[in-house]
Amino acid sequence: MRIVRDIAIILVLVLAQAFLFNELFFLRFLNPYLYVYVVFSILIRYPRAWQLIMAFAIGGSLDLLEGSAGLHAGATLFIAFIQPIVKGFWSVGQEDPDEEPSLKNMSLDRRLGFLFTAFFLHHFVLFSLEQFGFENFVDLLKQTFFSSLFSFTFVVLYQLWNARR
Repeated sequence: MRIVRDIAIILVLVLAQAFLFNELFFLRFLNPYLYVYVVFSILIRYPRAWQLIMAFAIGGSLDLLEGSAGLHAGATLFIAFIQPIVKGFWSVGQEDPDEEPSLKNMSLDRRLGFLFTAFFLHHFVLFSLEQFGFENFVDLLKQTFFSSLFSFTFVVLYQLWNARR
């Protein structure tokens, strides 16, 4: 039953990203990419091969809905691939690096560091592929940082709201 719930959440987030969040541009650099959070929160429960397949499917379906030629698929697959490395970097002491990143089982500094690093890397790959180069590297970093911060803020607010329920 959990897989049906997970698929429903993934579909809702992908559709919301394609038809709602991609229409929200603030100050030319801020666009929340909340579908990426699925890779950190839901796909982590599944075997590694399924994580990569589902990450590619999530990004690919968003690319189909937007007509973005594989940008989201590449960036989402990249973040799913390096997720264990990023989690290992932020794991401390007795905490299990295979646990789900949530308010319930992660320390505050680890959770925030992991989420922001993962969002930053995803957005950096996404915007690098979009620009197809590093000619405007300062603009690339600015867009990556502010969109990552914006997405990160939405996810932290969601986790705080969800933790109270």
